[in-house]
Amino acid sequence: MIPLWIPVVGLGALWLTLSKRSGSNLPGGGKIVDRRKHARLTDDAASHTRTRKASDVRALVLHQMGFSRGNDPKRYDGVTAHYVVLPDGGIYWLHDHTTRLPASGGLNSESVAVEFAGNLPSRAGSTNPDAFWGADKFGMDQLEPAQIEGGRALVDALRRQGWLTHIYAHRQGGPNRENDPGPDVWREVGMWAIRKYGLQWGGEGFAVNKGKPIPAHWWGAVA
Repeated sequence: MIPLWIPVVGLGALWLTLSKRSGSNLPGGGKIVDRRKHARLTDDAASHTRTRKASDVRALVLHQMGFSRGNDPKRYDGVTAHYVVLPDGGIYWLHDHTTRLPASGGLNSESVAVEFAGNLPSRAGSTNPDAFWGADKFGMDQLEPAQIEGGRALVDALRRQGWLTHIYAHRQGGPNRENDPGPDVWREVGMWAIRKYGLQWGGEGFAVNKGKPIPAHWWGAVA
């Protein structure tokens, strides 16, 4: 792991870690596995799903599922997201980019949604049950190193397609999503993408549709 201090205007310094691990250790060698023919939507999600032009899409929105069902991709075919990243780092493509899913609130029209499996803490690396949503029911997961690899591999792939210019946290797009995707996903994938590719994230204080800005502690060192 390579520690780096990275200055960010208005937010002080960031503490990030970049992994040396190779994507070849991930399922499919870190490649995106197409499961679109298996994907399904609930009736409610389907009723709010629309078709859009590919040229409308410019952003990736990071989410956490709030649960984990292990590493069998079949158990995630009903997740309302364009991509899912499982605990073993497997990356699965569920819906076309031209499908506007009801996944990210006020960011839906311009974004592709990626869900990371797990009920992840509201404080980076925390094992305190109070830092988890419904810990007794949904467990207390940590973001796996392989998921970090998978998330970064997905960003790399989407960036190569030429359209990805922005990256957001779900909490920025709507209410009641305070810990979505949580500090670990944001630092290890969101901030990594901002640093590597110069992706835009709306800036300090940005939120739409009654969402909330990214909190300062999501950018800082692990407490």
